[in-house]
Amino acid sequence: MNPLSETREGFFFPQTLVIPSYLHLVKNPIGIFDSGVGGLTVAKAIRELLPAEDIIYFGDTAHLPYGEKSSEAIKSYSLGIAEFLVASGAKAIVIACNSASSVATDVLKEKYEPKIPIINVIDPVVDAIPENTNTIGVIGTRATITSNVYQEKITGKSATLDIRAMATPLFVPVIEEGLESSEIARKTAEHYLGLESMKGIDTLIPGCTHYPLLTQLFRDILGADVQLMNTPVIVAEYAHHVLQEANLLNAEESLGTSKFFVSDYTPTFERISRHFFHDSIHLEEYELWK
Repeated sequence: MNPLSETREGFFFPQTLVIPSYLHLVKNPIGIFDSGVGGLTVAKAIRELLPAEDIIYFGDTAHLPYGEKSSEAIKSYSLGIAEFLVASGAKAIVIACNSASSVATDVLKEKYEPKIPIINVIDPVVDAIPENTNTIGVIGTRATITSNVYQEKITGKSATLDIRAMATPLFVPVIEEGLESSEIARKTAEHYLGLESMKGIDTLIPGCTHYPLLTQLFRDILGADVQLMNTPVIVAEYAHHVLQEANLLNAEESLGTSKFFVSDYTPTFERISRHFFHDSIHLEEYELWK
């Protein structure tokens, strides 16, 4: 059986992945995906800024972390999830993962734009770098940092900025294990942020959507003199702008619904999703790759 052929709690997935009509998409959901819980920080910011919008989120927990996967694997996973979201009626897709944004944005845009907007989490953040920045730190997964996408885009914005980019691969597994408030998380952050390459930065981009879960820890270590960019809010504001320009904003006054699917159930995902969205969510394990 095609994995997108069942009706689950009133949510219909067609037998074949035929992209639906785009004539009446205003009330359709915003599709969001990540490898795990990190993208929930973006989903939460979108929910707070756009409370009337329905959200459908896919966490590919079976393949996390994306930051340790090859570019081709990340593209394949991203295409599969995007197909699922579009078949589910998504009027826009937010790639709430820096690793996927860094390597899969172009292939998703090529396949789905201009029919629906594809929004990544890198471009709006680079555009929002404070004007008083001189030395900027960028931390992220290996896939994000080695792609050089932040470095190239920041240089394109301002060739005079001193860029300190560093892969910090231990943060994602720490967070996915539910240890974001532990001594392990603190020691890991102190190690990375205490390295020579991070000394002297005046702005930090947490270049992974998991990292906002460590915001207070980063602030404690870096101090008040370092500007810590609020990446989920920046992305949410950009998504609002894109939907507004495309006349896709839902003008309803009622609160939108939130549906969350994971490719492999994890207690951490349920804990964080319910912490952010309380008990008003639909959470389901969905074997997209079966």
